[in-house]
Amino acid sequence: MKVFSITAVFVIFLVSTVWAQNPNIVLYMPFDEPPDGDLVKDLSIYENHGKIIGDVKWRKNGRFGGALEFSGTGKIEVPHSESLDLKRDMTLEIWFKTEEPQKGRFLIYKIHIGAGRNYEWGIYLTGGSQTVSMYLVDPKNQVKFVSKNGNWGDGEWHLLVGTYDGKAVKCYIDGELGGEVAWSGEVRTSEGSVIIGTWGGNYFIGMLDEARILNVALTPEQIKKDYESGYQFSPVDPSGKLTTRWTEIKKL
Repeated sequence: MKVFSITAVFVIFLVSTVWAQNPNIVLYMPFDEPPDGDLVKDLSIYENHGKIIGDVKWRKNGRFGGALEFSGTGKIEVPHSESLDLKRDMTLEIWFKTEEPQKGRFLIYKIHIGAGRNYEWGIYLTGGSQTVSMYLVDPKNQVKFVSKNGNWGDGEWHLLVGTYDGKAVKCYIDGELGGEVAWSGEVRTSEGSVIIGTWGGNYFIGMLDEARILNVALTPEQIKKDYESGYQFSPVDPSGKLTTRWTEIKKL
């Protein structure tokens, strides 16, 4: 048991080092540990820590380790930073579970400060929990989005992912491509915060886990692996040699 513990500590240390050296991950909140007061820590090198506003509680029974439960009156707000100015390539990922008929909830989105629509990009759950979407807004206030219909309010965990690679906007649910729309423009930016768990006054009700934002667009194969095996630690490593997954580490 002692040898196992030492090994586990070493592996976790190694994994933390890998995270610290990966500039493509601009926000990662696994929610494995209870928040420090109202502070939710970001494990990326950019330290985009968030603040809980309203009623959000930590639970130990998440999709991987702990998770946060949103009661319909709470959110996480992450202050603007240069690392969150995503004008083109991006991936937004989050696990969610709800039995409530959600309507008009961004699970992750960035506020726009200025005229026009009050958001810049985000992944969305709406239609009584029967529609998931990826949204982008260009500098002319034109919305680009893609959606997938289904039953996402069944009380089971689902992985919602949105990507943009400068060629197409894509939405994935549970590792499968839900839809895509061609687009090659630039996303508008401002100094607005990133919000998890609400859009304006439309608060999410349910559980959220493993919130992650990258400044690259993951491939369909990578997203499939994220759904089946947990997030990859080096999602853009061309060698493919680093195969360790977060879910595997959490089992130690």
